[in-house]
Amino acid sequence: MSKVSPFYLEKARSNLVTMRLLWKILDDKEIRERLLVPPWYDPSEWVVICGYYAMYLAAAAILAKVNYRSSNHTATIAALDELFVQKKMLEPHYLKMLEQARLEREWLEHLVVARKYREIAQYSAQRTTSREIALIQTKNADAFVQRIEELLDLLDSTSV
Repeated sequence: MSKVSPFYLEKARSNLVTMRLLWKILDDKEIRERLLVPPWYDPSEWVVICGYYAMYLAAAAILAKVNYRSSNHTATIAALDELFVQKKMLEPHYLKMLEQARLEREWLEHLVVARKYREIAQYSAQRTTSREIALIQTKNADAFVQRIEELLDLLDSTSV
């Protein structure tokens, strides 16, 4: 399972790129004109969605690193809390690997909030996704994926 961790991280990074491209379309008039984007088009909801999936896939990468797989968003968040925030591990060698790796609660909360934003953006019938939410999601997704990359590097350097 740990062998798939880099693939999840690559997908997370791809979602960050897509998020940034959509943000550029949202924010840059010249790019909008060049791409013939209609004036009414607002990709804010997809900025939020891509940001959430970048975070979710980064979470899947760190879980895969410790041989855990989750295909349920709620379970993924619960597993991050259990395995990294609370630092309770199923087997002693994982504890040794993660002795210095700790995912702070604030990062987990970013993922929970991102999921809520994504659900609003994706399932709401109204165009309620604002640029402000998209901007928050962009910053949180970048920071979250970077933090997971740091933990993955730490796991690589301390593996048993």
